[in-house]
Amino acid sequence: MPQDSQHTADVPVALTIAGSDSGGGAGIQADLKTFAAHEVFGTSVLTLVTAQNTRGVQQISVLSDSLVRTQFESVVHDFDPPAAKTGALGNQEMIETVADMLNRRSVDRLVVDPVMISKHGQPLMAEDAYATMRELMLPNADVVTPNRFEAAALGDVRKVETVNEMKEVARRIHDFGADAVVVKGGHFDKIARDIFYDGTGYVEFGADRVDTDRLHGSGCTFSAAITARLATSMSLVDAIGDARQFITGAIDNALDVGDGVGPVNPMHQLWR
Repeated sequence: MPQDSQHTADVPVALTIAGSDSGGGAGIQADLKTFAAHEVFGTSVLTLVTAQNTRGVQQISVLSDSLVRTQFESVVHDFDPPAAKTGALGNQEMIETVADMLNRRSVDRLVVDPVMISKHGQPLMAEDAYATMRELMLPNADVVTPNRFEAAALGDVRKVETVNEMKEVARRIHDFGADAVVVKGGHFDKIARDIFYDGTGYVEFGADRVDTDRLHGSGCTFSAAITARLATSMSLVDAIGDARQFITGAIDNALDVGDGVGPVNPMHQLWR
């Protein structure tokens, strides 16, 4: 009997450190679908477990420090992922745990999706954790991807509504330690705009605004798409531009499932 042949090509690997969405539309589930859609092997570290569906979140349980650390060590020592992203961390203590893990064993490229406030302005984390996110996670980030509400909280400003305000808060967040910033979700007329800043200049990404309320998981999917492209050694600006096109397609082909806010479709390019 012939021996098993060894693989001849490396497979890009990415890591997501985030929460589980039992409804499948966001969190770990959306991240792994997005990695797969980009032909990247996905690994994961769960920080919390939710009971949720398209109608809302019924319960959240943050996992223990020990279990999160053991998951992380297990993954990085075997797979050594070149790119990772963080998502929902849940509370101040988990932010401290994840920041310490990344300081002890850094990844080459890190995307921080802060998951502090929903795209509709609803809090997803206690306000006393905002400063911890700013102080501990931003210095680790190759890029941080806040929506405009999260950007206001991270940049310590009252509101972010105009393009100029998006640019100013991106600069402030960069000054707090992030290598680069993408402020998401500026809706102006029929165009959805994101503002990128890396300390040297601004890049504006725009796309036709899709008229839909099926947006669950859009932030997770966008940051996961950036991470997947970084895992393949794509430049940061190109990865963001590619992810912007990808999330527009995922929103345009959002799924009609559940009775509430439906999810975007990270598998849209394959399902067509």
